[in-house]
Amino acid sequence: MKVVVVYNSLEGCVMQRRGPKVHEISPVANVQRIVDALHSLSHEVIALEGDAELFNRLQDFFGEISDDVWPGLVFNLSFGMQGQLRYCQIPAMLDMLGLPYIGSGPWGHALSSDKAAAKALFRHAGLPTPDFVVMYHADDPEPDLDYPLVVKPIAEASSYGVQLVRTVDEMRDAVRNNLTMFRQPVLVEQFIPGRELNVSILGNGLNAVALPAVEVCLSTEGIPIYTREDKEGIANRSFDLLCPADVPDDLNQKLQQFALQAFTVLQCRDWARVEFRMDESGNLYILEVNTLPGLGIISSLPAAAAQVGMKDLPALVERLVQVAMARYQD
Repeated sequence: MKVVVVYNSLEGCVMQRRGPKVHEISPVANVQRIVDALHSLSHEVIALEGDAELFNRLQDFFGEISDDVWPGLVFNLSFGMQGQLRYCQIPAMLDMLGLPYIGSGPWGHALSSDKAAAKALFRHAGLPTPDFVVMYHADDPEPDLDYPLVVKPIAEASSYGVQLVRTVDEMRDAVRNNLTMFRQPVLVEQFIPGRELNVSILGNGLNAVALPAVEVCLSTEGIPIYTREDKEGIANRSFDLLCPADVPDDLNQKLQQFALQAFTVLQCRDWARVEFRMDESGNLYILEVNTLPGLGIISSLPAAAAQVGMKDLPALVERLVQVAMARYQD
């Protein structure tokens, strides 16, 4: 089957550089690992930049397609080029073209990317999430929340702009910095001391499955949150992914139940990672849902997938292909 892996870099083609720029890129090594995995499964694979040239390059690769022929599949890894809610750009293009693809559609990406909207939907569905406010100016009224607080841009991922603050002055500085850098409202959220847990989802509807929980175990140095520097390996401290997480069976079931509900509430498809904090009393709080979870060597989804029989990347990639194809055939 023909499969296109769509990724993005900082050099992608646009007509003009304008508005919020892409901060995330698809690591070259990870893209190549996925291409190699698909090749090993006998697919005809090409990797294409998710930019302004993508439309023509997709046409060249897939050729003429009749309505009654399965054209192939797009394996979307692109975070988008620039502008608001960038995750939605490639899925929207693929929907317009009628090309099947792996992952959430524009709706799922939009609801998940806007952290305040996601948290409001969690609350409406009875799902636990930390108290929060949205700030539009650094001098907005001080939130009626207890310090410490977590400050982050409302619609970024991979921990960009995330800061832990302990005073009103630190909070206002963090809000001001995020407003300047990301040009979007800022989420100010109650910090939940405790453990950081992730639950990944594979599938759709009644066939969606919550994988075993993964705990992000940070060393004691530095701030008690999983930062961008941790993810990039430049934080000068170590962390481990413990899978399955050491939690009681009833708590693990609750984690998986909440994760599946969050996945459904935000209209996600095929795969996602739901991020939690758990306090000392065992209370769970959903932080956010990542609709483009990492597939790197040190990532929660591959670690969890290995616990349920997908021992290597080709096995996980093939499951994702099957999940997406089944959705289109329903």
